[in-house]
Amino acid sequence: MSKEYLFNKKTFLIRVIYAGILAAIVLLFGIYSISRGSTMKYLWVLICFLCVYTIITNFISISYPQRIVIDNDEISFSAFKKTHVFSRKELKGFKIKELKLAEKMYIRVNKPSLFKGRYWIDLKAYNNHKDLSKNLLEIEEIVHPNSLKANIKKNNIMYEERKKKDVSKRKGRSHKSRDEA
Repeated sequence: MSKEYLFNKKTFLIRVIYAGILAAIVLLFGIYSISRGSTMKYLWVLICFLCVYTIITNFISISYPQRIVIDNDEISFSAFKKTHVFSRKELKGFKIKELKLAEKMYIRVNKPSLFKGRYWIDLKAYNNHKDLSKNLLEIEEIVHPNSLKANIKKNNIMYEERKKKDVSKRKGRSHKSRDEA
């Protein structure tokens, strides 16, 4: 069953498109300032480098996907009529760095490079973001079943089950002691 998650259009426009356009404008101004012999030449070189990086991540490498489709056989990240498709059989790496308080994820797929395999997912900006988060974490657990993160999750589930059993046993004992008294 295929599930599609879409980035909020207004948020995408502001965070990705406008930010990329602003970076392009600053890049042009930086190149102009360097060519005119600015006294802050090295600062402008750094700013131009950052602008080029921003343009690449926003428009070329799809680091901020507008659409994520999770299927039984593949996962795809899309924006600007470009799509990066990863077959689940070919996934050798699917690492997620979670920023839980900000509700963001940084995903690295297989061998990430500047142009493919690195994605920033702002969960709040997607429709059905809780389901998206759950599905992405499940993929990570399937690809890396013996990772420290997966083991901690399994141990936490076992701990919660033991805790529930202990609470139910205590309730049973307290009812018996009250009845005896």
